[in-house]
Amino acid sequence: KEFAWLEDNGFAGVKIDFFPGDGQETMNYYIDLLESAAKHHLLVNFHGATVPRGWQRTYPNLMSVEGVYGAEWYNNAPILTNRAAAHNATLPFTRNVIGPMDYTPCTFSDSQHPHITSHGHELALTVLFESGIQHLADRPESYLAQPAEVLEFFSTLPSTWDETKLLAGYPGNHTVIARRKGSDWYIAGINGTDEPMEVTPDYSPVNKGEISGTMFTDSGKPDNPWSISSITSLPEKINMQPRGGFVIKMQ
Repeated sequence: KEFAWLEDNGFAGVKIDFFPGDGQETMNYYIDLLESAAKHHLLVNFHGATVPRGWQRTYPNLMSVEGVYGAEWYNNAPILTNRAAAHNATLPFTRNVIGPMDYTPCTFSDSQHPHITSHGHELALTVLFESGIQHLADRPESYLAQPAEVLEFFSTLPSTWDETKLLAGYPGNHTVIARRKGSDWYIAGINGTDEPMEVTPDYSPVNKGEISGTMFTDSGKPDNPWSISSITSLPEKINMQPRGGFVIKMQ
């Protein structure tokens, strides 16, 4: 009845939260929800839920699943306050490998518990983390306060990817990933440590010579945190701030 009402009123999908464990009754409930949502042409995002089980192969209307300590834990408890950078640098090798992950990335402002990650780190998560729908969960005024280049980045960020390549990384330490949509490449990296880091990505999978691109990284200045520049070639070495990060968007 509820899904029929949503369909009749033009809704595209549902985000359903608070599933009680992984018992058989709950697992059957997931499948019932997916089947009913499909009948009513609704996409589904399971939050407060189990990890992906491959259900999206049968039910392609399943966009994403939480099953991860994500950005909401800046609000719920101080779990990410001291561990976020290393945690984020681990997830591309572990949780996100098994399926789409609704981390709700890229929250610039503080909630009840403060960030230790930089703006460049947070922006990079939108590319590093794969999710069938990328749910950015910060306050609207937080996004609207960002530079025009960042707002343009958000407005053109793909929801799906054609190709993914690991360019550098080690779980918990750092991650650099390239993703392609059409002819556009996005390269994102994060530093999972408390020290400055220089990385030398292997760009051979990207195979780009002269490019037209924009690089977003950290200035290290609290009052003006962004460093945004146009680039015509990929940098051989990239310096990241402690718990920092970067994104390169290029054609």
